[in-house]
Amino acid sequence: MISPRDGISASARAEAPINSSEMIGVMSLYIILCAAFTFTRMSTRYFVHQQFWWDDWTMFVAWLGAIIFCAMQLAMMRYGAGVNVWDVPEDDLKIFNKLFLDIQMVARVAIFFARLSILLLYIRIFFPIGTRRSTFWWIIQVAIWLNLLYTISLILVTTLQCVPKHLPWGSSCVSQWLVLVMASTINIITDIAVLVIPIAPIVKLHAAKKKKWAIWALFGFGALAPLVSIARLAYQIPFRNDKNSTVIYSIVSILASAEQAVAMIVGSAPVASASVIRLLWRKQPTTVHNRTATQRFWPGRETRDKPIKKDSRGVPDPFPITDGTWTNSTEILHPDTHEDHQSWEMTAKMTDNVNRMRSYGSSSTAEDWANS
Repeated sequence: MISPRDGISASARAEAPINSSEMIGVMSLYIILCAAFTFTRMSTRYFVHQQFWWDDWTMFVAWLGAIIFCAMQLAMMRYGAGVNVWDVPEDDLKIFNKLFLDIQMVARVAIFFARLSILLLYIRIFFPIGTRRSTFWWIIQVAIWLNLLYTISLILVTTLQCVPKHLPWGSSCVSQWLVLVMASTINIITDIAVLVIPIAPIVKLHAAKKKKWAIWALFGFGALAPLVSIARLAYQIPFRNDKNSTVIYSIVSILASAEQAVAMIVGSAPVASASVIRLLWRKQPTTVHNRTATQRFWPGRETRDKPIKKDSRGVPDPFPITDGTWTNSTEILHPDTHEDHQSWEMTAKMTDNVNRMRSYGSSSTAEDWANS
């Protein structure tokens, strides 16, 4: 529990529109969700796919940003977050405003890396090495660079929104409300674009109906991100002239954290689901060579040896659930079924030998073919 400061009375905190328990509970929920999905994603890449790429590392950076984002909001509670502004001493209010300025920049960087991870995941799924670049590939590139330019410009606007006071060139400030509304509007457009970009390729994707329904369900959940941005914008517009900044900014920060959490869950769920599905369905991976830790951590992505032949039905599923994984993944994900897998291989080999014996005639024995 964060201890109250002497400057803010206990009665003011008791009458606060947002109490500390609610703030701590919401931030804890965001931290737990982001950590769970990120950890599962990284574990899946290491143990199952055994290959990290930039989509994974950018999501890891987004997770670090989300932790810092939530921690800074908890720190703001000591300086009046959620408490009515007229109950906050001037010294605490100055620190609160400085923290909110820093939070805005952390939030922009964190959500940028979350979106970047999703866009890079599109490239990894639909454009393995050896795949021709299409219009879809260029659209992803444009979206990445526009997100980068938007993030840089918004950070500059946030940082330089006030010309430093008591200096020769003045003390004018850009409207904080206008900056927040502009950020929310662009976030809505960006979130919708990230969701809409892969719709056409997914429609043409060759995959089982259950997997396609799972993909569409995930996109339905991803629609929460622009909805949260819309809710944040709808909340900000009516309070343009409201001076209760310690409450308004706190609610805006909570909604921004929700958008960050949704983006991270949507970006990590397609990868993390591989481990969950294999654990639930007891999937057995195909035996291939194991990779070293250095090979797993070094950024790289899958290669397509043969070019895709386009047809009227669309493109094949690049990463079906039944794709083979690595040998050691079986022991890690299915430690109790490793021996059963070996006995199954022996049974399959003996069955194949018996069939070969029958095709060559009865003069050969099962022992001869077993020894071959």
